Amino acid sequence: MTERLPHPPTAAPTEAPVESTTVHPEADSVEAAAVHPERSAADEAARSRRATTTQPALPSGGHPAPRVFSPVAFALVMIGVFGAPLVAPLAVALFGDRLALPGALATGLAALSAAAFAAALGSVAAVVSRRLAFYEVAAAALLWVGVVAVVAALPGLRGARALQPLEAQGTLVVVLGLLGAGFLAAIAAFAGSTLAYLATGTGRFDPSISYELFVARSHLRLSLRTVAALFGIVVTGLVPGLLVALGWSLVRDVKERRAYRRGELFRRGRMPATLLMTLISIGGVAIGVWALTVVLSVMSGFEADLKRKILGHNAHGIVLTYGQDAFDDWHRARDKVLAVPGVTGATPFLYNEVMLSAGQNLTGAILKGIDTDTVGTVTDLPRNVEDGDLRWLRAPEKIPRPIRDPGTPGVAPPATPARADRTLPAIVIGRELARSLRVFVGDQVNVVSPFGDLGPAGPQPKSRPFRLAAVFYSGMYEYDSKFAYMDLGEAQRFFGSGETVTGLELKVHDVDAARAVMGRVVFALGGWPYRAKDWGELNRSLFSALQMEKVVMAVILGFIVLVASFIIVATLIMLVLEKTKEIAVLKSMGAGVPSVMKIFVAEGVIIGAVGTAFGLILGYGTCLLIDRVGIPLDPEVYYISNLPVLIEPAQFTLAALGALVLSYLATIYPATKAARLRPVDGLRAE
Repeated sequence: MTERLPHPPTAAPTEAPVESTTVHPEADSVEAAAVHPERSAADEAARSRRATTTQPALPSGGHPAPRVFSPVAFALVMIGVFGAPLVAPLAVALFGDRLALPGALATGLAALSAAAFAAALGSVAAVVSRRLAFYEVAAAALLWVGVVAVVAALPGLRGARALQPLEAQGTLVVVLGLLGAGFLAAIAAFAGSTLAYLATGTGRFDPSISYELFVARSHLRLSLRTVAALFGIVVTGLVPGLLVALGWSLVRDVKERRAYRRGELFRRGRMPATLLMTLISIGGVAIGVWALTVVLSVMSGFEADLKRKILGHNAHGIVLTYGQDAFDDWHRARDKVLAVPGVTGATPFLYNEVMLSAGQNLTGAILKGIDTDTVGTVTDLPRNVEDGDLRWLRAPEKIPRPIRDPGTPGVAPPATPARADRTLPAIVIGRELARSLRVFVGDQVNVVSPFGDLGPAGPQPKSRPFRLAAVFYSGMYEYDSKFAYMDLGEAQRFFGSGETVTGLELKVHDVDAARAVMGRVVFALGGWPYRAKDWGELNRSLFSALQMEKVVMAVILGFIVLVASFIIVATLIMLVLEKTKEIAVLKSMGAGVPSVMKIFVAEGVIIGAVGTAFGLILGYGTCLLIDRVGIPLDPEVYYISNLPVLIEPAQFTLAALGALVLSYLATIYPATKAARLRPVDGLRAE
């Protein structure tokens, strides 16, 4: 700071009149007391009464002291804290339903909208109260905790429509979700209030920060060589970095001892404690962001792989009818659906639960009747066949006879052969289902349906033999072990449903816009009795669980960045104690409270920004390494051959934003501690 003396930002221009009114009357009173001693006591008493009744209390700087707690600021902050959880679902409906944005993007934009709403009201509260609205934010957060306690105690409130998704997972999830939403809104409101105070704390709008950045860089002493060395240590790993540091220290110790033996002077450079704490803070933030981005990318990879398999085996959406209404005009409905913009394929299906048996092996399955001509335009079933041919469903006479030794262990004995003049209909099953039944292509499989004819003793099950035409492998154990397919016409004859089908399966051009396309499909069909469901609604519980796991993992790994933010607090407090004299000099030169706060806020944000940049680079490099090289997994256990990874820019952006916000919030206490330092105390300490 003593290298150059740029002019620090001065306080508000209203200080000079205040100082003139507080100095000159005292000189006048001294002169009057010397001329008229008998009037001095009365004038002094009157002046003191006027000061106590008409003049506000002035601190040492000469500014009017604001109230400790402002009701207006509290009202604004409470609107922000209580309104942010209400803004979020409205924003989700706007971005997800109206604008048809992807679910993850809509949720992220909704969260940012709610945080911006709370931060805006917090900034207005800071401008109104002319200080950091800390007490108002704390009071609003405590009031929110009380409201959450009331909601948790009353089952009627927990069952509200807005809380039904959380209530389905338990009361604890409701309480934790509401507390998390309120605290995040309070943090956003406090961040907004601090930013507004830094910009308007002098009484006018002053967003300049160039002088404060100059002082902050001189405090941190971060040279390019030091930052590069730290990055090399983090990249190569902690153990190799420590080994290099240990070897360098050993070399310097040998040189120092050699100089001592020769009687020469040896000056060994010492790293300042504040610089060491700064490097540790940067490393902590970098490791936290690194771990967070890698884990989220791997979890996104698993989610994307699961989504690909589900959408490859199932349709993007289905069209059904309400109640017991028969779907027999599916030919006309299919033509209308294919004319809807965004729909690329449609196929009918018939859906029922059956029992499959082969020899002594018996298992339950889900039987779907499909149209082999159009099913390939909607699902990946024809491409998932690994043994046999899907086209044999229409031509069962082409199915070859199985050739194997009947005494082979683990193979079902051949069923009673059909008559030579009779061709059995064909069926297709999954790999795991074929393993459980111990059958191969060409073997006979019996299908038992509970929807049989009405006999003397009541409904009787219906059983019919089929020949295995193909075995498919989807990559999902649940599908490979439960699903079986047959031709649509054969399924209609087996179940006695005539020309009726269960519904239509659809494929859309944009998977993320499937919900909006389903709405247009229902509108094109004329509404009731038709209804449509997209893939997200059909698999809501599965993807909700995956999203919850991702959020929980992000919170857990976020604690690494939180611990690093505490290190930033300790580093800045050490800087405040070390730079007490410099702070006093700055304030004596006219630097206001916001200017001093900006210096230490800039220092903490620089630490967080450098650490975040390191973490993003390391996370991106690690994800690329996993994607290109691959980490092998056992396909028999995980149904995937390599560890999947998906790099999403939105997740990297959110991780960086979270780290920067925590780094910024960690600077508030040290900055206020430095700003409260009086110049006389700082100079007296020296």
